[in-house]
Amino acid sequence: MRFLIIIFSFILLSKSSSAYYEFDANLKSAYSSIISFDFEKSKTLLLKEKTEKPGNDLVILYSNYVDFLKAFISEEEKYFDEFKKKSNENLKLLDKREENITSPFHHYAKAEILIQQALVKVKFREYVSAATDIRKAYRLIEKNKLAYPEFLLNNKLSGFLTAVIGAVPREYHWLVEIAGMEGSVPDGTTELKTLFKTLEKSEFSCYREELLFYLSELYITFNSNEADLLECMIYMRPYAAGSALMRYSTSAILMKMGRNDEAYDYLKDPAAYNTGFPFDFMYYKLALCKLRKLDFSASKDFEEFIKRFKGQNFIKSSYQKLAWIESLQNNPQGYYTYMTKCRSLGTAFIDEDKDAQSEAAAIDIGNKLLLRARLLFDGGYYDKAQLELAGMPVDSFPKYKDQLEVTYRLARIYQKTGQEEKAIDLYQKTIDNGASATFYFAANSALLLGMIYEDKNDLDKSESFYKKCLSMERHQYQNSIDQKAQAGLDRIKILRNPE
Repeated sequence: MRFLIIIFSFILLSKSSSAYYEFDANLKSAYSSIISFDFEKSKTLLLKEKTEKPGNDLVILYSNYVDFLKAFISEEEKYFDEFKKKSNENLKLLDKREENITSPFHHYAKAEILIQQALVKVKFREYVSAATDIRKAYRLIEKNKLAYPEFLLNNKLSGFLTAVIGAVPREYHWLVEIAGMEGSVPDGTTELKTLFKTLEKSEFSCYREELLFYLSELYITFNSNEADLLECMIYMRPYAAGSALMRYSTSAILMKMGRNDEAYDYLKDPAAYNTGFPFDFMYYKLALCKLRKLDFSASKDFEEFIKRFKGQNFIKSSYQKLAWIESLQNNPQGYYTYMTKCRSLGTAFIDEDKDAQSEAAAIDIGNKLLLRARLLFDGGYYDKAQLELAGMPVDSFPKYKDQLEVTYRLARIYQKTGQEEKAIDLYQKTIDNGASATFYFAANSALLLGMIYEDKNDLDKSESFYKKCLSMERHQYQNSIDQKAQAGLDRIKILRNPE
């Protein structure tokens, strides 16, 4: 009898610890906690799952999520090193199950981990390795879609990858082509948007919050269509009360729409963001929101961000904004002090920091009138921005850069206040005068004219301006402006050849 009990117990143990995938209620709660950055709660739930269901390999995926978000949000080397080590171990664990698993989650989990690896590696400048991970993930999802076409989460990764591949800068397109990957920002966005609506009544409805984050980032970066921005913001609002991620995304959409005061309401209480792991970037967003309404108390929030954040991105940009505040308060010495820090601290990887580094290198205090108009415009205070420039002819600005900026800035104001013909005229004037300059004004004017004519359904003119934009080289914000122009051409292609 004792022998039979031992054999029976062994069989039960073997069965309970063999690998499988079950997206149960406990894991859904763990995932929701992860997306809310409450990592301590999620780790407790994952430990419970591992104890009660030791064979459920989805624990591996969601444990990886925690390490990924810590590294991605903090940009700290210690979290990056820990994440790389653990994610490689997790992939090896999943590889060992390869012959024994018949679940759509298996290749999906591996692809998700590979994408997470790639995103963090890009932050830490490991581009070749990141590209390899993306290619592997792309192949896994293609394979999974063939084997399990009804598995909805395939489309989360497929849509994301399609958009990412479509956003690759032109100089790296050959890498995408060699890898045999295809994608466009509009196609990826459409796939994610369709999935978001499909998931509402599915077992994966908890993933809608993550999808909203991707959609908001795509809309903010590539699509200025007010209807899309508004729809996304409306979907996000119910999540914002209990989610730092959705609070951030909602405020970012509102700032993109020029609704700065509404965005401020989501940002004004920094303590609310730290529900678990610190999300220090919100201090930067709060400071930017204040600065756009010329509230110079923003300086303490930029300083708080610099003090708290241990990563490298947005540090130069923060010092640039602190310098601006000093300049606007007629303190040139303070401007130069902060610009000295801007030159030596942080990295010039993202566009905001590249722009800050360029200004710091020039050692030249910009025109305060144009700066005030720019900040007010970015905050959506269009009438106030226009008043700053009222009665100021172009030739009253002696510098070439300032002359380009004043026609560009007025064009932007006219576009936002419904004076489209005046905007078109000044955008064209900016292009004529600045197409060969290193400043971004002419290139962005061509981009915005492309968008104007796209909205008018004048696809030929729209296409010509997007191509004009792409023809301008070696200017500020080169990659991001080119990406937006390419996304515009991709949209035109879809409009001309609807399926």
